[in-house]
Amino acid sequence: MNELLIFGELHKFLNSLGPMKCTIAPKSLSIGYKPLSLWGKTSKFATLYGDKRYECLILHVDPGKPDSTKGKEIQKEIQKLLNFDISELRSFKLKKHEAFVPLELLKTNEAINLVKNFVSLQYEQIVTNKN
Repeated sequence: MNELLIFGELHKFLNSLGPMKCTIAPKSLSIGYKPLSLWGKTSKFATLYGDKRYECLILHVDPGKPDSTKGKEIQKEIQKLLNFDISELRSFKLKKHEAFVPLELLKTNEAINLVKNFVSLQYEQIVTNKN
């Protein structure tokens, strides 16, 4: 499965998690996802990057808290789950409150389903912490 098909599959999945506001970047193939909330302010939950340099799903693990290191913990979990090292696949600087999943790792239905389950859990944690 090529990265564009994976991008489309993940886009449909992220929108199916619940009410979501999507923001499309004007000059790049990237879509940001913010859960809609009855409580008002929401933060970006995920970003799908289709640009050649990135081509990844970014989970904003601790939204609105750029000093948090929770993303590093989640990055280790997702790397163990999919058996990869992000530093070997990408050269851009990683933010410590985000977790990155390169799209080229999601060539099988099994890998896509593992990521979907993982993302669903992260989404539930974020949505249930809004109060």
